[in-house]
Amino acid sequence: MPVYKTSLIGISNLLRVFLLFLSLCVLPHANAQNWQLIWSDEFNYSGYPNGNWSPEIWNPGVVNNELQHYTANLDNAYVSNGTLKIKAAAVYNNSTGQNDYYSARLNSTASWTYGRFEARMKLPGGWGTWPAFWLYPDDDFRYGTNPITNYGWPNAGEIDIMENVGYDQNVIHASTHSACCFWAVGTQRTGTINVADPTANWHVYAAEWYPDHIAFFVDGVNYFTVWNDGTGWESWPFNHNFHIILNLAVGGSWGGAQGVDPNIWPRIMEVDYVRVYQQNNAAPIQIEAENFAQMSGVQTESCSEGGQNVGWIEAGDWMVWNVNIPSSGSYNVQYRVASQNGGGSIQFERAGGGLTYGIIGVPSTGGWQNWTTISHNVNLTAGQQQVAIYAPAGGYNLNWIRVTRN
Repeated sequence: MPVYKTSLIGISNLLRVFLLFLSLCVLPHANAQNWQLIWSDEFNYSGYPNGNWSPEIWNPGVVNNELQHYTANLDNAYVSNGTLKIKAAAVYNNSTGQNDYYSARLNSTASWTYGRFEARMKLPGGWGTWPAFWLYPDDDFRYGTNPITNYGWPNAGEIDIMENVGYDQNVIHASTHSACCFWAVGTQRTGTINVADPTANWHVYAAEWYPDHIAFFVDGVNYFTVWNDGTGWESWPFNHNFHIILNLAVGGSWGGAQGVDPNIWPRIMEVDYVRVYQQNNAAPIQIEAENFAQMSGVQTESCSEGGQNVGWIEAGDWMVWNVNIPSSGSYNVQYRVASQNGGGSIQFERAGGGLTYGIIGVPSTGGWQNWTTISHNVNLTAGQQQVAIYAPAGGYNLNWIRVTRN
């Protein structure tokens, strides 16, 4: 509506300032009171990246028509003077008359569900570069094989915290990928922000990942947020462990969309640190029912919500899981359950019996794959331990358990 923009330009400017204020002060962002550092690499050593990282080794063209070989060579990934360098280099090939490119892609050896993920970085710039800082699922096939791509992506999700292409080097992109609703490529939701000097100066790129939304930041400014619409895994597969990836691609369907300059190499993506935070030990602990350490009487089966669930839970059946409770206190325990008719009950206890945390009834949901969530509050003690459920009365299926600090 141009007439309003023209006649009320002063109000419009005030509104922009107010919205910026809200993004900084109201939307969730990291601060010392809300977040606890649980993992980091400060790169305060020298040599090849340490055991926090595992290299991938690929030939050109594996994904996105990218040109680089991903190697485990020290020349392409190394730590010196307090920073990680991922270097994309070119070697002229006399046989083809073109460059062969070599770079690195590093996966974190740890993974997490929910939290704040941030890296302080300086980007390489240059036509043909495609640096990225992103999260990828440990179990790529958690929600089955995509019938178009013939592998797991994008069913189990992808969270891109920072992507940049060299021909548009002042624009930072953040995206999420999921299966719903276009099976050819899945659904990509993307936000962008202009950064004046990402190749000359350091900036902090971050995402805060919660059960109901993911917020993206540059230097503390929240510029894009994606919300869980509650319709299921197809649109929101972001409820399981993801690991960090740092990589510098060359060319490809996006990075090379406007060409690759053959004369700019090598180019370096530099990382000062990578840090992972969780909210004062309050991040939910997600227990997939089928990942039991021990069980008696139950079976696993394909789940309508993706992956597997545990079924045929009858009176007297039980399961045990290994968990690490970060602090003692009151917790809300949720169970994702389904029951054709009679429901049943769940007794949540310390494994081995003798300490019952609480008992909750399971309602009839009208079908073995008609899922609902029930919950109760229990008091738990801190530490690595085994928890169990026992079925005083049976007749239900269980998909997952989620434990959240009150």
